[in-house]
Order: sequence, then C-alpha cells, then structure tokens
Amino acid sequence: MSKKKDWKGTESVARSAAQHERKREYDAMSPEEKKAAQRRQFVGFLKMFQGEAPIIHIDGKAQEHNPMCKEEADLHMACFDGEVEVTPKVKLQFAQYEAMRFPNSKKIQAKLWKAMQEVEEE
Repeated sequence: MSKKKDWKGTESVARSAAQHERKREYDAMSPEEKKAAQRRQFVGFLKMFQGEAPIIHIDGKAQEHNPMCKEEADLHMACFDGEVEVTPKVKLQFAQYEAMRFPNSKKIQAKLWKAMQEVEEE
C-alpha cells in the first residue's frame, strides 16, 4: 500500500479534451512517425538532464540535480538510434558515467562493479 495520500494506483484517470486529441493524433501516426515523436521526446529529456536547473520538484521543492555530460547523452542517443549495440562494454561505460555523476551512491557503485564483472566474463 502506498503511503502517498489519495494515491489512485493503476486506476484510469479522466483525460481532458486536449489529452484525448493528442492520443488520437498519436494513434493515427505511422510507426515511423511514432519513432520520430519518441526520439524528439527523448532528445528533450536528455537536454533537460544536461541542464543546470532542477529537473523535478517534489512537494514544491526543487531537488538536487547532477547534470549529465554531453558524451553520456550522445551515447544514449546512439543506442536509441541503433547506431551502437548495447553490449557489456557499453553498459560499463554508462555505469562509469553514472558513477561520475553520483560518486556517493552505493547503488550505482554496485551497478558499476556488476558491469565490470560482465565485461571480464566476456
């Protein structure tokens, strides 16, 4: 059970007319158009994560933000576009970038060690 007050869970929520219209437009798109729309949205997220401004507000308070470097964002885009295959070496590179962004995170350090072990086993 969630501790969040008035949490609705997976219940469907009412949509506004504008949201219904956007959903209809998206459903009417061809697979190529959907891929392009998803790519535009992903590029927007990556730009947001590279910025200095806080990316989320929780309870009206801006949260601490460790910006993503351009190289990490470029690698994410290359994986999304299919230019780079996600191999254990690429996963290790992602883990190294994250470890640079969050040096005190035990979870990310464990992820880095796991990625290093996968590369050694290869």
